[in-house]
Amino acid sequence: MSDELERAKANERYRVRRLWLAAGAGGLGLTAVPCAILLWRSGWPLSEPLAVILATAGIGLVAASFAWGGRYLPNGDTVRVENARGGYRDMVQKKRALSLALMPLTSAYLLYQSTLGAWHIANGPGDTQDWSMVGLSPLVSVVLLMMVAGLDNPGDKKMKRLLEDELTLSFRRDALNVALAVAMIGLLAVFGLGLWRAEAAVAALPGLMFVTASAAGLRYWQLDRRASGG
Repeated sequence: MSDELERAKANERYRVRRLWLAAGAGGLGLTAVPCAILLWRSGWPLSEPLAVILATAGIGLVAASFAWGGRYLPNGDTVRVENARGGYRDMVQKKRALSLALMPLTSAYLLYQSTLGAWHIANGPGDTQDWSMVGLSPLVSVVLLMMVAGLDNPGDKKMKRLLEDELTLSFRRDALNVALAVAMIGLLAVFGLGLWRAEAAVAALPGLMFVTASAAGLRYWQLDRRASGG
């Protein structure tokens, strides 16, 4: 049994290293996209074709990182090692709650860009960059709400079993109720803002969606910490 556990630990270390490499490649690809936008706007010689090449390479690297990382998702060795430490289910639920709390913080810049793009579009035709940026924050908000609701991995039966016990389902309901309350209050605020300046209400909509989703994610994380005694 000890030899099997040691072999599982070695396999798990190998899997985690490869998964981190895939994540690093994806992060590098994501970094290339805003760099391509800056290059496009720099006005340097050949900046536009180089920006297109850089953006294409970045998007391709992100897609490749997803395919590569998919080969190193948690497996039987992961379960064996985590059970030896004290519980795989608790580890998965804790990591998910933490990711829901960190996602709003790491996406704050996208909210700024979306709000700026919505403001420019509401005050005029807007350029290509405005139209491409305005949807970033709403997209992140939708993904975050789907994660809170447990709709992000409908085909993964193993993950659904880990994340759908009675306690986490109660967390999910509470977090979505908080999101609904925040959305209703926010809609009243945006309505009042629209009566004053319609373009300001349009610019505030990405922020409303972001705050609604963030409230759900942070509430889920808070409930998880409270349940674990943190």
